Amino acid sequence: MFQLHEQLRRDTLPICRMKLCLVQLMNDSQYPWLVLVPAAENLTEICDLSEKQRKLLINEIAQAERVLKHVFQPHKMNAAALGNVVPQLHVHVIARFKEDPAWPGPIWGKVEPKPYDPGDLRGIITKLQNAFIARL
Repeated sequence: MFQLHEQLRRDTLPICRMKLCLVQLMNDSQYPWLVLVPAAENLTEICDLSEKQRKLLINEIAQAERVLKHVFQPHKMNAAALGNVVPQLHVHVIARFKEDPAWPGPIWGKVEPKPYDPGDLRGIITKLQNAFIARL
């Protein structure tokens, strides 16, 4: 039975479910950052997916990019499947800004995460959910 990895459960907040992936918001307000997790057991690499699932994953990554572009108007989008810390297959989709603390380099290890202000979080989640519903 599929279960979200404990580290992802601690670090992210649920946004929605697409055909293949759970969509989670990384709780770091410095970068609008979604994590897509294919909801199937025992996946660690993209090559573990069937051809149909791989195509679906690419389409869902593209949709997540469109949503972040619509909601946040970033300068650049980054997408990566690393999995060095969390072995469960997941894809980071990150909106980047020239003013963010890590620009233009990678975000990992630059600064400590800054959780969203609880007062702002509900509005951000709602905007993201509405954008996914609109199927941007």
